[in-house]
Amino acid sequence: MPGLPVRPAGPQDADELLRLRVAVLDNAQLTDEWRSTFRDDMRERLGTDPRLLAYVVPADAHTLASCAIGIVYRGYRGPTHPGGLWGRVHTVATDPAHRRRGHARAATSALIEALKDAGCGSIELRATEAGAPLYHSLGFGPLDGYMTLRPGPEGWVR
Repeated sequence: MPGLPVRPAGPQDADELLRLRVAVLDNAQLTDEWRSTFRDDMRERLGTDPRLLAYVVPADAHTLASCAIGIVYRGYRGPTHPGGLWGRVHTVATDPAHRRRGHARAATSALIEALKDAGCGSIELRATEAGAPLYHSLGFGPLDGYMTLRPGPEGWVR
């Protein structure tokens, strides 16, 4: 949405980024250790690690309305990835009081441009049902065959 103030996130935004991230996750599964690790990682890396990119839309001088956080990964070079880089939109979150006003679109659009500027040959994300229309409107489409394997209480599971 034109006119929304979007800016790169910095270490000073770590607490607000955590608040927004928690708002889109299942709070029951988030431990204090997870929260402190996320906050500390944001404080340490934002503004110093060129692989971690985040854009925010402020709600006011102290709180954020929305954020989009992405990562630049280095893989191998190929015809579609001449630099070997690809991006992942990791988190898009909007405070419930600010939803449906273009904040997520503004933050995500800024992140996409930053990932392109960083040399990413492609950008991927995992879309929730609620977020899919936004991502489709920004040009994302499904990629057949994407699968995942993660550790769980019973070992590595799909």
